Amino acid sequence: MLILGLQPEQMNLIEEDSSHFPEANIRIEEGSESQWASFFHQASVGSHLNQQTLSGIVQKKQSQIATDSKDSSPKSVLTILDVPGSLRLAPESSEELEEFVLRFFQGLPSTPVICISLVAGADAGLLRELLHCSPTIRAWILLSHLSSDNPHVILLPVCKTLEEVSNDDTSSSSVVFNCKDFVKQWQCPWASSVIDEIAPVFRHILEGNYYSSSEYFLEYIRENTSLWWMHRNRLDERLCKFLQEMEDLWLGTWKYLLLGEWPDFNSLDSIQKNLFEDEDLLQLVLTKKCYVGLDSAASSKSSKEIQFLFKRMLDMSDNFDQVECLNTKPIILVLDFEVQVNGLKSLVPLILSNCCAYSASINKVIQNIFLQMLPWENLPILRNKEVYRMPSVGSIFATLDRCCQNGEQFETKILAFPFIDPLHSYYLLNPDGDLSRTQVEFENWFKDQNIEGKIGTVPTIEELTLALKNHDLFIYFGHGSGTQYIPGHEIQKLESCAAGLLLGCSSGSLYLKGCYMPQGAPLSYLLAGSPVIIANLWEVTDKDIDRFGKAMLNAWLRERSAASTKCAQCNEPVNN
Repeated sequence: MLILGLQPEQMNLIEEDSSHFPEANIRIEEGSESQWASFFHQASVGSHLNQQTLSGIVQKKQSQIATDSKDSSPKSVLTILDVPGSLRLAPESSEELEEFVLRFFQGLPSTPVICISLVAGADAGLLRELLHCSPTIRAWILLSHLSSDNPHVILLPVCKTLEEVSNDDTSSSSVVFNCKDFVKQWQCPWASSVIDEIAPVFRHILEGNYYSSSEYFLEYIRENTSLWWMHRNRLDERLCKFLQEMEDLWLGTWKYLLLGEWPDFNSLDSIQKNLFEDEDLLQLVLTKKCYVGLDSAASSKSSKEIQFLFKRMLDMSDNFDQVECLNTKPIILVLDFEVQVNGLKSLVPLILSNCCAYSASINKVIQNIFLQMLPWENLPILRNKEVYRMPSVGSIFATLDRCCQNGEQFETKILAFPFIDPLHSYYLLNPDGDLSRTQVEFENWFKDQNIEGKIGTVPTIEELTLALKNHDLFIYFGHGSGTQYIPGHEIQKLESCAAGLLLGCSSGSLYLKGCYMPQGAPLSYLLAGSPVIIANLWEVTDKDIDRFGKAMLNAWLRERSAASTKCAQCNEPVNN
């Protein structure tokens, strides 16, 4: 799991007078600093949504009690203290904090959880002063790799601004857009944020994508399709370059922390042996003067092989028990290439030949308002990996808790992830009636599969409420996220909610309005209990999304068919 976001106002707590808070006897044992740091890091992420989740659970349980017993007396009133322990945000008293933190790590799912926060503004300046760093550092990335037995926390400076350095990068799109008066202007999901300071190119890419997908622009270049393809291909190139630089310049070698499980250290014995035999190289790995970070692994001077080498040395640092190793205090390595690279290269072939493959584990991504907009799943190192975004660790626990409750209710085996039957779906296809090509593409397909749904008409809120409540999957082919037909606050009232496949433009985008917390369809679905939402972060063309949707649905059906003979749950009759 990948978790993104530390709120600036929460960082300001370190400046508050500690006398306002009761003293707590907390024993920080040697080696447990990362555990405490990662716990408080995750606690700061998505705290507003955690409160909404808990309040919603309490209200729905209270409503159920009143319905079942027809009694609303004070005896049946629930509070947040009545929710399951795994969903608690904090202990009842500071004296119980240490035990609470231990239980938190013991209760983590087997799926890796990674938290990433972007610290900017005054808080970034405070860190610069405390760490005596260069004023060129615009922001900091705080990254925690959560696990029950070996959490890791690192703090990385963002020194590089991701921007286009050549006029050629923008000329292929902005020239046409600037000279045309579009009827509908692009609305950025965020008014202004630190992303505009450290990655201004991303806003330009999204704007270019919006206008090149608009009907006005398509009409303008209808007689010259090669011009349209030139614009689209250039946008793809700009996005690929942006993602590569985001990975290289912001994360560098530490990008490997985004992967799931740690590798099997047994297969690195030969590398460790060679390090011990090379005293100079061993000292380089173990010395406290090593400074690991952006100007080494992410530098344009370094090769991919050297990046692999640093990663392997970091892997091995846990194996040295008698010295203080790199993982104890994550720091930045500034390497003098002219002096030290030659010694490192001698081990590159051995390291590459003994490279252990990471397990194909599932990552979950949890992001904050600053980082939600960025396509983290498409970083080169995460491509072809199974990655999920979640707004907080608390929302993960809430989703898994609902899964367990449903498994107990229907006496089925509790799976690692909720089971979703693609044939037990409800679809809403082209409700506005202006996506004729999409309707032709999917109308017969849905009918052939005997899937329930509506085509070319707008359903009532009551119809969609029942559809979300009584089906495993809700499939939407239309404009936006579909909240124009069932508002987010109506979705959040549901006690259970189907998974969502929302294939409209920007259906997965979260919108910022001033100082308020972000809003968007994905959050409404999660608060209603939806196990998963698949949606688009930005504008898409109908042909592209039609191809994607058809491929995904067909793949689901093939997988269901292959697994049905092995899964008793698949063969059980569906009770509507």
